[in-house]
Amino acid sequence: MPFIHRRLLPIITAVLLAGVISQDTNVFAQSGRRAAPPQSGTRVVQTNQAPWGLEGYCPVCIVEMQKWVKGTSEFVATYDGKRYAFPGQEQLDMFKADPAKYVPVAGGDCTVCMVNMGKRVPGNIRFSALREKRLYLFPNEELQKEFLANPDKYANADLAFEGNCSVCRIEMKKDVAGSADFTVLYDGMRYLFPGEEQQKMFLANPKKYAIPAKATSQQGSGSRQGSGSRQS
Repeated sequence: MPFIHRRLLPIITAVLLAGVISQDTNVFAQSGRRAAPPQSGTRVVQTNQAPWGLEGYCPVCIVEMQKWVKGTSEFVATYDGKRYAFPGQEQLDMFKADPAKYVPVAGGDCTVCMVNMGKRVPGNIRFSALREKRLYLFPNEELQKEFLANPDKYANADLAFEGNCSVCRIEMKKDVAGSADFTVLYDGMRYLFPGEEQQKMFLANPKKYAIPAKATSQQGSGSRQGSGSRQS
């Protein structure tokens, strides 16, 4: 189910998420330091069928506290096709209030792969970056470094139709710039609309207006393909 996000903050700085991932441990390095790979391994609806996002680590703890904290099966919510676990009710409530703020960009797919390869390749929590409170995942260290070297090139790879209204393109046959005030997140992609009317039309039939899976490579994204990295 798509989620309406009224305001998406600008992206300015990047920091590397680092260290060995362990429960209730702060594992973030300072900005610019290399990360060490960790060991081992709105509508929010609860379900037992969706795959785990972030391998069971709490997205709220990552964004708000810069800590990798394992969630528990007692506090779980599903958003955009993935389950997310939390260590307590407070973090779960924060997530439910604004899930788009906490889930990984592009649903956890690598934005560098989306831009350079036209593919949606799943990222790995062991290679991640936090940029203005947006979490990015990458399949390997090389792609992580490429993002950090030029984040402006890759940070908005999840923006569908370059920010133009998909409803206007289909119904009016023309490009109309969308507004961040009318945003929908669907299948990891951000869709912007000029007004509430177009936003509601998208929500009523997202499959009609969303980027087809096989056509996303022409829109700053690509079809989902495996990369050999661990998937959530």
